[in-house]
Amino acid sequence: MKITLNWLRHYVAVEDSPEALADRLTLLGLEVEGIDRVGGEFDQIVVGQVVTRDKHPNADKLSYCRVQDGQGERWVVCGAQNFQAGDKVALALPGASMPTAPGEKPFTIQVGKIRGVESHGMMCSSKELGLGADHDGIMILRPEAKVGQSFASYLGRADSDVVFDLEITPNRPDLNSVLGIAREVAASTGLPLIAPPDVLPPANAGGTVASTSGVENELERWVSIEVDAEDLCPRYTARLIRGVKIGPSPDWLRQTLEKVGLRSINNVVDVTNYVLLELGHPLHAFDYQTLKSREEKSPTDSRSAEFVRPLIRVRRAEENERFITLDGVERVLNPEMLVIADGQKAIALAGVMGGAHSEIQDQTVDVLLESAWFDPSNIRKTSKVLGLRTDASYRYERGADIGICDWASRRAAALIIELAGGELVSGVLDATSRPLIPREISLRPERVNAVLGTELKREEIAFFLEQLGLKSGSRKARPVEVSGSNSTEPLTFSIPSYRVDLKQEIDLVEEVARLYGVDKIPSTPPRGAVGDHPFDAVYDELSELRSWLTGMGLDEAQGQTLITELGAHWTAHVGVSDSTHRSKASVEGAENVPDPAWVALANPMSSDMTRLRPSLLAGLVAAMKHNSNRKNLDLGLFEIGRVFRRNNGEVQEGWRLAIAMTGRRAPTHWAGED
Repeated sequence: MKITLNWLRHYVAVEDSPEALADRLTLLGLEVEGIDRVGGEFDQIVVGQVVTRDKHPNADKLSYCRVQDGQGERWVVCGAQNFQAGDKVALALPGASMPTAPGEKPFTIQVGKIRGVESHGMMCSSKELGLGADHDGIMILRPEAKVGQSFASYLGRADSDVVFDLEITPNRPDLNSVLGIAREVAASTGLPLIAPPDVLPPANAGGTVASTSGVENELERWVSIEVDAEDLCPRYTARLIRGVKIGPSPDWLRQTLEKVGLRSINNVVDVTNYVLLELGHPLHAFDYQTLKSREEKSPTDSRSAEFVRPLIRVRRAEENERFITLDGVERVLNPEMLVIADGQKAIALAGVMGGAHSEIQDQTVDVLLESAWFDPSNIRKTSKVLGLRTDASYRYERGADIGICDWASRRAAALIIELAGGELVSGVLDATSRPLIPREISLRPERVNAVLGTELKREEIAFFLEQLGLKSGSRKARPVEVSGSNSTEPLTFSIPSYRVDLKQEIDLVEEVARLYGVDKIPSTPPRGAVGDHPFDAVYDELSELRSWLTGMGLDEAQGQTLITELGAHWTAHVGVSDSTHRSKASVEGAENVPDPAWVALANPMSSDMTRLRPSLLAGLVAAMKHNSNRKNLDLGLFEIGRVFRRNNGEVQEGWRLAIAMTGRRAPTHWAGED
């Protein structure tokens, strides 16, 4: 997940430096894998205002000016004559690199003396800024320009920015959005969370259809929805925007997407991608005119009295159904996969990718906007079987927020109308089969302090959790007896739909620990600990064995527990006397020979990690090969680890020691061969 600092600050006014913010995010449980500074145009150039203009003491044609830069005042020497005190100008601060003509060396502004007077910047002309050929005078800005504003922002262009590359754990799908990360930062800093605006423009459904009397939801006249697979799609919403004009996105939208690695396509598709990143909820836009009803009528006849509204049908795919996705590839589907179809054919692979037939094109004028929730396990299986991973499938398979469907739809509809024009057809179609009842979890303050070793008060615990959007329940939970104290009432919290990871009391304890600060939790020995465990003796023996082996000059290796199918074949029966089993482990054609000693994964993540290792030799041989290929021929390696075998249908796990040596018996002495 990539976010930019400027985008994050739209929702929480955090003033931390990029490094300090990275530390804060890490303590909250978001690993920061990288920080990339993106240089924008006109970096270190701001809107300045001339406060005074005086004659240079040592030059008749130069002026010595006092200029406000938004942070304070600085003295600047200028040779132009077309300005006066009060004018707003483009002020290049020391360190700014000015645009140069091709072939010229970069020109960097520095503090220096001009005819004996020190100058702390430069007031720029259009030519010096690369915005025109005028070099006779400095560029005078509009009176409403804000002093201290970056010049790039004044022009409506991109400022310099910082891109954070975050590793999001699978149990926190709410953090796959800028708003979700802003919520965490706001909770940890105490700053208010500024949610995106949720205001739809006035609806005005134009056109004439057969019957309009008694219809409260105007959209019901334009499209119908049928959800045949409610177990895989418990919620499906749709909105219609008519009369849009497809075109390029504005600079701010295009640059925002490009900074986080997405390619700009057009204003409508870019909005769906923007909202996906902003709110973490995937959406899809269909060309409404391509949709069909069961009667094969087309929406192009919408002004006719015989108009039949098109159908959106959420169904399972048919056996061997063929479907061409947006990338132009024909996919062969099966009934385990979910598709979005119209009255005649599939138009999208649900939760993964849209279809080439119904995509938004330059000629599109009416847009049907989909916002739905799909079963995570089904999306995961579909994506894996087809080998098709998208930003949408990534979020759906981890568990999207079913409660945000309508909000995401409203947000996207408002942005589409803002950027592409058009009119919103009043109403929304919301097919919901599952009531949205928030979970409630009770939390004992005594339990929090017992687990964390803290002395937090009831009010402090409630404050931390409410900062994350959890709401105190109205009903009172049954009192719970706590040893050594009087009976107290637990706190009861209503869990928002975006926190799918919060399921039991200990989850809330972890949230308190995160916001209180893991670094503040005292280091104390566990209470009531026995101080001994049967495995301690085994651990001591293994440590002593490692000491012996390293003392003999061997190096310890650590191989992967998961290995390839071929590696499992030839190592599965090492030490087994059965000759028939050993013959099965032959390398040639081994992948076709079943082996009862294997322990195979049900859902391997790659072809290189499909079996649990039955022996340590596969890892040691791979290490020896790696070193041999790099001319490191004198090796002595050992590994102590667990192996896994299947015996009479049961998986057995055990510890093994393996040693591998190659090269000369004695290494060459530093003084020579002898």
